[in-house]
Amino acid sequence: MNSLDMIGYCKRLEAVGVPRHQAEVHAQVLAEVMAQVATKDDLAVLKDDLDAREARLKEWVMLYVKEQIQSLKVDMLKWYITLSIAQTSLIIAALRYLPH
Repeated sequence: MNSLDMIGYCKRLEAVGVPRHQAEVHAQVLAEVMAQVATKDDLAVLKDDLDAREARLKEWVMLYVKEQIQSLKVDMLKWYITLSIAQTSLIIAALRYLPH
């Protein structure tokens, strides 16, 4: 959390001619704004959360890619077997019609 020396801030404003009431209100408003500003600790927590999400996303993507590759391997194997059977059938058919 950001800290603000409100008394010191008010005194500095009064020293340059700002009325006391305005200096106090200005210090209060500034303190409220500073309470909403992200600190280094807030950013560190956010970074850790983003790193964890990135790691989970990478893991999910790798699992998805592996699954897709496995599916493609199965499809390629089906095509290979089908084409091998077709080729063998064509060779057998061609040999049947050759003169002996």
